[in-house]
Amino acid sequence: MKRKITAFVLILALLTVAVQAFAADRGADPLTWAELKTWAEGLVEMTKDTEPLNDPKADESKTEDGYAFQYDFGTLFFSQPERNEDAVLTGAVIYDDAIVCPRATNTLTTLPELLEAYYNENPSLVGSYGEALLYVGGDLDSGLWNGMVQRDGQRVDTVVYTVHEPLENGGYTNAGLLYTLQQNTVVAIRAWGLNDVATAKIVEAGLREAGRIASLSDYAMVPYSEDGTAMEPFDADDLFFAGIDFLNCTPESAVEALGEPDFDDKLEDGDGLRVMGWQECELVFAPDNGGAEYLRSFTILDDTIEGPRALRLGDSINQALQRFRFGEGELEGNTETLYGDPGTSAWATAEYGEDASAVVRYGLTLEDGRQVVIMLTFEMLELMDITVYLT
Repeated sequence: MKRKITAFVLILALLTVAVQAFAADRGADPLTWAELKTWAEGLVEMTKDTEPLNDPKADESKTEDGYAFQYDFGTLFFSQPERNEDAVLTGAVIYDDAIVCPRATNTLTTLPELLEAYYNENPSLVGSYGEALLYVGGDLDSGLWNGMVQRDGQRVDTVVYTVHEPLENGGYTNAGLLYTLQQNTVVAIRAWGLNDVATAKIVEAGLREAGRIASLSDYAMVPYSEDGTAMEPFDADDLFFAGIDFLNCTPESAVEALGEPDFDDKLEDGDGLRVMGWQECELVFAPDNGGAEYLRSFTILDDTIEGPRALRLGDSINQALQRFRFGEGELEGNTETLYGDPGTSAWATAEYGEDASAVVRYGLTLEDGRQVVIMLTFEMLELMDITVYLT
């Protein structure tokens, strides 16, 4: 993947418009204009005898996408406020999972299912914290296709597939599909540009933007699975997060990673504990037998910081559980053993409350006999507290 990206950037630097061809063994194809157009024509046919729920002639119905015709499944946009032989569908927004969209996707499709439905050269979503390129390919003679992801860290907000194909009368299509997601599930599907025409300059600008995103490689998706037995247990590699190495963190390295703290207090409790606090987190240091300070606990207080396996406050309990191993133990009362047994080398438990609360713990015994624990606290099944501590 890195070799492909590097080659692609070099091609852009030479101002050529040829890009890497789609690999023959990648399964699904890119979104094409033919399938998008055929699907759009089906929407027109499906609603031709159905009265819209709104008045398309009203001022509020005129939008930048066209004249809005609202139906119980979503909204269609036409080039004029009356549906006659001159009206052209310019776009659509689908909210109802009963409407099947291209590649058998709908508003219940999960992120993994969506990414598998279309061509994808970047399954790990390598890119930046905010975006990643899935694919780009073609040329100005045959057309250009690309797929991109917009995200907030691990939270994918949109997946966009764009189609630029040559038109008989000149120019290119300027259309595509935009999938909006919440908690890794599609909640809306927007078709756009169904009547737009792009110039070669617009297509080349899109190519350059794809090249810029392809050059980004400082962030990737953390693996997760609904099959808990396919995931790895918590291990020492998970203790590198938020710019620190938990097991080797000192007050000085914490300041280097997080900046100057809002407060830095020594507790008068005889244990020599030192509490350093930032708006985003709180760290507690304790002296070892030689008097050197080691990090005893790290508590995340703000969703701008990613913890182990990129967990953030606000994640759902399902999102959190699916990043670690689970499914090996039994549920007894309100406590589930996810894997292992507490006190052994590696273990995990989940305690569920009747009020949609939960406490999930992942434990690991280190080579020196100490045990480190990740504790996740949920309210209304939403992650409210992340604390990593040594016992």
